[in-house]
Amino acid sequence: MKSNRLDYRSLKRGFTLVELLVVITIIAILASLAVPVTNKVMQNANDLRIKATMKDVQVAISRYQAEYNRFPITSAGTSGGDDAAPLLTNGQTPIINILMAQTDPGASPNLNARKIKFIDLPFAKNGQSFGVIDPSGGTGTGAPMQLVDIWGMPYNIRLDTNFDNRIANPDASNNDQRISARAPKFLSVTAAIQSYGPDKIANTKDDIVSWR
Repeated sequence: MKSNRLDYRSLKRGFTLVELLVVITIIAILASLAVPVTNKVMQNANDLRIKATMKDVQVAISRYQAEYNRFPITSAGTSGGDDAAPLLTNGQTPIINILMAQTDPGASPNLNARKIKFIDLPFAKNGQSFGVIDPSGGTGTGAPMQLVDIWGMPYNIRLDTNFDNRIANPDASNNDQRISARAPKFLSVTAAIQSYGPDKIANTKDDIVSWR
């Protein structure tokens, strides 16, 4: 009659080298599968944050127009002719100050004299690149503030300054033919906003835009 007792010597036996290699290989395969998924999730999260910011800026510009009957730029624009050149939120213009009611009261002209806060944007903290960068350090001197995306780049804003209810579509010159081939020449909007994406280059396939 055979014994049903366990062979304790076999239970105490450790892993062989082959078994360890198999386990390590399986872990490596699982890790390689997880990395692209994690990167995709992070990319989608970044896209959503940037799109939310662009939407907030669009709404703020629309609210400003309703209040002041003009765009929040020095040149109000006139009917006919071409739209004004695109502007960057890199501090060269005070558009972010105007929308956030952070203008210098003594400035001439003061494009938000009623001190209406049309938008509330997060400030970049601890060296992070996403949000508003205030060169005044929060003193409210009216120094032009920057608004940058996840990669530290300013947004590109196009405005319908000739009031024909359309803006030239940047997608028409995108270097990805899958985008440019189906892009209409004009966008039926009064404000269009663009982030250059991870490659930090305009009009490439990884651009994040307000109109798509």
